[in-house]
Order: sequence, then C-alpha cells, then structure tokens
Amino acid sequence: MPEQDGNIAQAVLAAIRDGEIEVHYQPQMTADGERMVGVESLVRWRGPDGKMISPGNFIPAIENDAETICALGLYVLRQACEDAKAWPEITVAVNVVPIQFTAPGFVGSVRQTVLAAGLPPQRLELEILETSWFEDPQKAVQIIAELRALGISIAMDDFGTGYASLGALMQLPLDKLKIDSSFVERSHELRSASIVHSIIALARSIGLRVTAEGVETREQQRFLRTAGCHSLQGHFFSEAVPAAEISVMLAGEGKNIRRD
Repeated sequence: MPEQDGNIAQAVLAAIRDGEIEVHYQPQMTADGERMVGVESLVRWRGPDGKMISPGNFIPAIENDAETICALGLYVLRQACEDAKAWPEITVAVNVVPIQFTAPGFVGSVRQTVLAAGLPPQRLELEILETSWFEDPQKAVQIIAELRALGISIAMDDFGTGYASLGALMQLPLDKLKIDSSFVERSHELRSASIVHSIIALARSIGLRVTAEGVETREQQRFLRTAGCHSLQGHFFSEAVPAAEISVMLAGEGKNIRRD
C-alpha cells in the first residue's frame, strides 16, 4: 500500500472502483445475549493479494480528504443498505465521520441511497462523533433533524471520550448513545464502573437507548446488563463478519453467537 497520504487516497478510490472494499458487520445483541437486534457496518480492504489491510492503516490517512472519505462513506452506506434488506428483523448502523456529516448534500445523498436500496429508513442508524457537533452546533442540529424526519436514527458514538458530551446531549436530537469501549474495558475498576452507571442513567432519563461496545468477557456482559444497557456488541458475541455470516446467524436464531 502506498505510504504517502495522497497516494493512499488514490489507492482507496481505486479499491472502491475495483471492488476491493468490503463491508463486514458486527452483531449488536440484547443485553442478555439472546437476540441480535442490529449490526454495525465496518469497512475492510482486501488487497489484490487477498490480504486484509487494517482500517487503522488507511482511514487516518484519508479522514481529512473530503473527496476520498465521502466516496468511501457513501460506498459503505450503499452496501450496508443493500445487505440489510436480507435482515428485516434488525437495524444496520453506519459510521459517519465529521467531514462527511457536514459535506454539502449529505442528507440528500443519504435519502437517495436509502430510497434506491428500498430499505425502510427506520432500519438505518447513523453513528456520528461528538466532533461533528462541536464546530457548528446549529448546523449539526439541523442535519440531524432532517435525517430523523426521514425516519433515520442517530447515535452518538464513543460517548464519554470528548470534551463537550453533556453540551451535545443538551442540543442534539439523538436516539442513542454508544459507550466507548475504553470504559467497558476498565469496568472492573470502581471509577469506570461509576462512569458507566452514570452514562446509562443519564441516557435513560432523557429517553435515549444505550449500546456498549467492546464487550470482551462474560463479566463485562453481566455488569452492563445489570447497569441497564439496552444492547451490547463486542468479540464476546462475535467479531465483524461478512454479510453472509450474519444471515446464517439470524437463520440459526443466534446459535452461532456466544451467550450465557
């Protein structure tokens, strides 16, 4: 893979064109682990040699390149909407980076993509970062309102890691919070456990649903269930897998997914 950022951007655009970009999906489970309620879409790049290139090796290089990151984001959204048609009982979440979220015509491109795929918009969830709000709160509120008017849900990803989370909650018309995996990883520590409890209590008090990500152990699953999380995701249940494997999991009523 090219080492210069400009070369990486061109390589990513070529990978989209050549069908090397894949979308995998990580299940989101009910807190008891009994049922899949959604999936998060995660991008993967399979090089010409068949080897996977980690997102960490190319996303940071293009996240401020509007043309490339928007093209990649739209590709993932289209693929996720197409794949999700085979899973009528669950939602599909797609990550949106700040530069894509605030790009001109973003809402229109989402609307067109959902309509073209024939996916009920109520089954699509867009995950945004707090920084999408920080620079222009008024614009962010307007964009979210337009998306929700279409029936699309909005989740704030990595909640608790930014500098103005409470301010965002006061202004943004959100549907869900996602607790960052760093808190889940340290949930055995009193401080982190207290923060998780506080986030969940706050979210539920204002009518938001809560998903915790990065669940790796049975102990974490039990803690988060008791704390009041609505849904969980992480390697304890399943890593991100190709769309066909999600279909198999759903057909088997969760038999391929780890649970108590």
